[in-house]
Amino acid sequence: MNSDNLRMLIGFALIMLILIIWQIFLPGNRQTKHQPPVLSPPVESTTAIVPTEYEKITPPPVELPETTFTLENDYLLLKVTSLAGAITSCSLKKYGVQLLPLGQTILGTEEISTTPLRGFVQSGSSVTLRYYAPNCTVIKTWTLGKEYTLGLVITVQPEGSNLTFDALAGIATTESNVKEDLANFHFYARNGNRVHQLAAGNLRKKPFVTSADWAGLKSKYFFLALVNSNGKFDSVWAKQLPDDRIGMKASLLGTQKENRFLTYLGPIEYNRLRSFHLGFENVVSLGWLKPVALAILYLLRLFYLLVKNWGLAIVLFSALMKGIFYPLTRTQTRQMRQLQLLQPKIEELKKKYKDAPQMLNQETMRLYQLYRVNPLSGCLPLLVQMPVFFALYAVLRNFIELRGANFILWLDDLSQPDTLFGQIPKEIPLIGGFAIGLLPIMMGASFIAQNLLTATDKRNWAMSIIFPIFITAIFLNLSSGLQLYWFIYNLLSIGESLIVTKGGTLWQKFRKKPNLGRS
Repeated sequence: MNSDNLRMLIGFALIMLILIIWQIFLPGNRQTKHQPPVLSPPVESTTAIVPTEYEKITPPPVELPETTFTLENDYLLLKVTSLAGAITSCSLKKYGVQLLPLGQTILGTEEISTTPLRGFVQSGSSVTLRYYAPNCTVIKTWTLGKEYTLGLVITVQPEGSNLTFDALAGIATTESNVKEDLANFHFYARNGNRVHQLAAGNLRKKPFVTSADWAGLKSKYFFLALVNSNGKFDSVWAKQLPDDRIGMKASLLGTQKENRFLTYLGPIEYNRLRSFHLGFENVVSLGWLKPVALAILYLLRLFYLLVKNWGLAIVLFSALMKGIFYPLTRTQTRQMRQLQLLQPKIEELKKKYKDAPQMLNQETMRLYQLYRVNPLSGCLPLLVQMPVFFALYAVLRNFIELRGANFILWLDDLSQPDTLFGQIPKEIPLIGGFAIGLLPIMMGASFIAQNLLTATDKRNWAMSIIFPIFITAIFLNLSSGLQLYWFIYNLLSIGESLIVTKGGTLWQKFRKKPNLGRS
């Protein structure tokens, strides 16, 4: 097997090995530990409107009918029902999505689920609901805070009563690709410095129960979290729903007179979630290469501030990566060129030692040493770039800013695959249902052009074509943002190869060596 085939096969094996390792260490397969943060929600606190010595007041005889209250700021439009004080609607204005399933409610208080409303006060972004249950009096105040936060104060008399929040309806799917959206549904609960993370599949056989500082539900791009600002929930309980979403409950056994909670209903943005200092950033699936992913995230945001377009930001990032990896790829290209120049000598050795394979190997290695050629040097840039590739994949796969971000013509959502030509028929094994777009085809063509340009043995053109086709098939269903990155990177690599192989400088530096024909 010649050195070109050997290098290609080794590269192929390395990619497959890394893909397997990546699957093993994908987010969701591990639990993450964090230092215990301070449980102080960054939201303007609001005290419930409580009548003086309300526990002594006789409940008014009139039961008020079901009433819906609207709370709104520049980010959220919420509706709260008087039935159990639950949230019936949560619209995220910037993203144009409804976070709750149609006709369902979340965060109602079970202890007052059948108790009629006896009084309410609405003032601006706050609503206070008063209930007289058989065993306790409950006053529940929702206050819309900054951006995507919602404060909740529940005053209970007598103290020590139980409170249970019902979020079994879960959060809704919001993406056109429902299957992909459901694949990202997870339940989170933090207990001290340990954050539990479970996918819906992990809850299929039995529910998960634990005590927790906060509990939350995550879809691909959005997150619902309920925080007990006074301490811990005695029990949070999560289960898989029939449609593969996740529902949960949170219980507090033995309340204080005034119980404060924080609710987050918003997008999964790393910096925003991290600002709470509650470990919310844990839900951002950046994988085991988190430091690299965060660096990429920072650079993409910086480029976006410069060009005001996420597609152009990815193009600039690709150019930056090409510049960073240039010393490695330059060495790789020169080594491949030297291998190409040595092919006649290698062919001579093959003829001379055709009946002595051991001597052929020895003389071939001696030839490589004399000309300082390493046939496996082409694998080094691949190994170095793989962490960047997987970190970039994690960022572009979960980067909500790319949701609905357009670039040129047909690329109207860089978070989704390019579907210009439709999809592959589902009957085809392995890739059935995958998207077919112009961008991955151009990316594959650029791979082929680069391989043919740098191939050390032009007779092995089949390997130079088959491998890029395999890579293209993998990329068909990945985000168009990732496809764009590799297409631009390949174009820059082709330009680099043309300069190195056609510029003439390498041949002039290629010194003549002693005759290697002797045995």
